[in-house]
Amino acid sequence: MIYFTHPQEVCMSYFEHMKLSLYFTLLFSKAAVLALIHAFFPDTFITSTSDTHKKIEKILKESG
Repeated sequence: MIYFTHPQEVCMSYFEHMKLSLYFTLLFSKAAVLALIHAFFPDTFITSTSDTHKKIEKILKESG
């Protein structure tokens, strides 16, 4: 079995870490689409990037 040290370093099991990383993938993907739309239509999704940043920062502080 392959052994990973990083999940333990952040006080998570392998599956907890995987679940969180996949959730970040979802958040970043959504943020990328909103940022792309915002690039062409500046009056839309004005705070989406900073909102995503704040949400991820909060999750990281509360995890592990």
